[in-house]
Amino acid sequence: MAFALGGRRDYLAGVMTVRISALNLAKEGWRQGLGALGPNLRWLGLFAVTGGFYSAALHLNGNLAAPLAMVIATFLAGVQFSRGVYRSLIGPRPGGFLQLAHANLAVYLAFVFIGFFIGFFLLILPGILIEAQGTYELGKDAAPELVQKAFLEMLPTPFGVFYMVVALAGAGVISWFALRLTLMGIATIDRGSAHVFRTFAWTRGHALKLGAAALATHAAPFAAAVAANMVLRAAVPDTAIGHVIEGAAGILLFAPFLLAGHGMAVAAYRRLRPEAAAPQ
Repeated sequence: MAFALGGRRDYLAGVMTVRISALNLAKEGWRQGLGALGPNLRWLGLFAVTGGFYSAALHLNGNLAAPLAMVIATFLAGVQFSRGVYRSLIGPRPGGFLQLAHANLAVYLAFVFIGFFIGFFLLILPGILIEAQGTYELGKDAAPELVQKAFLEMLPTPFGVFYMVVALAGAGVISWFALRLTLMGIATIDRGSAHVFRTFAWTRGHALKLGAAALATHAAPFAAAVAANMVLRAAVPDTAIGHVIEGAAGILLFAPFLLAGHGMAVAAYRRLRPEAAAPQ
């Protein structure tokens, strides 16, 4: 028993002394992610096509079945694209599609749960702060324009600063949670079973380094894709074909974000998985 406990302590010490480099993770993420594009072009194309038809389905007034069907199809195509990228980076693995879909759904539900409470609090907090400030009297029937004006005038005040601090704290919680789950997709594919919160311990103590790498592999390409997508929306016609183009091109614009993100996750997994971290 004493030997077992001692081994466990040594194992945990090995995990905690692992060193990772944010710069190396970012470089490997981009290099490996872009290298996985060629073998998975067909899955990216399928993902883009389903995304295009989902965008068009959203504009079918009164039709709920088509958007629901297309969002499921888009999700499944995205899972297959993600699975293909991971398999290109670590080698063939049997199965993995259903397990990765399961893991992704679990993460989405977790973010919805956390985001609901944070979002709900951030929605009601401005009203509380505006009332505390005492400049405006906003009843339940207050016009949206008046609420917006009161909110904008509150922002430069200490009440607004407090709101921004709380909002940044909420964003920080969500970002920290996402960083701690960086390894869940690649672990699921590599190990053949859904890994979500089991990877939490593997990233303990590494959130700052993972976050620094994610600025280059996640945040920067995501922001660029959002900006490009806004320009695209203003350019395409408001027709069925335009909606398909908008949805498909939108997926393609986010491809660098997806590829670099997957590549960075694989690079981190190689360093932080228990087998690599445990003393030999």
